[in-house]
Amino acid sequence: MSLLAKVDKDEFNVTSTPETFRKGEEFEDYVRQHLFPKGQYVLLQRTHNYLGNKDDFVDNTKEPDFKFKSLSGMTFFVEVKYRSYYFKGAVEWCKAYQLRRYREIDKQTPIYIVIGIGEQPDNPNQLFCIPLKDIKYTRLFPSFLQPYEVPTKKHICEKQLI
Repeated sequence: MSLLAKVDKDEFNVTSTPETFRKGEEFEDYVRQHLFPKGQYVLLQRTHNYLGNKDDFVDNTKEPDFKFKSLSGMTFFVEVKYRSYYFKGAVEWCKAYQLRRYREIDKQTPIYIVIGIGEQPDNPNQLFCIPLKDIKYTRLFPSFLQPYEVPTKKHICEKQLI
């Protein structure tokens, strides 16, 4: 493939990805870089991006976005959700069927939900890291989220996950 053809294909891929998926992928990259960085966490698995699933759905996409192993050997999943703002005073982070599926996975391997809120997915105003075991509903209100707030651009220590 010529360089020009590759540039055209890359540009098409960027422009054909819906904005919500693009922002979600940007936030996933932010979470990997800042909250669970290389050197602190080993990436065991990452679900495919929008383009990878568009024509041929990959089954592990039903699992959370990341599977990590800490330096001490703790294995866990992270599901990442980015929202620009609170909608009607809350964050709807998943659908009921997804919550049921995540609860089944959580029985074997802990899942943490990372929610970012702000104007830019690569620079959120607020970040929350919540153990799935603490979540009962698909809509989460600021009063529930507040105790789980974590600093932006600072990696999450394993102690915070326990």
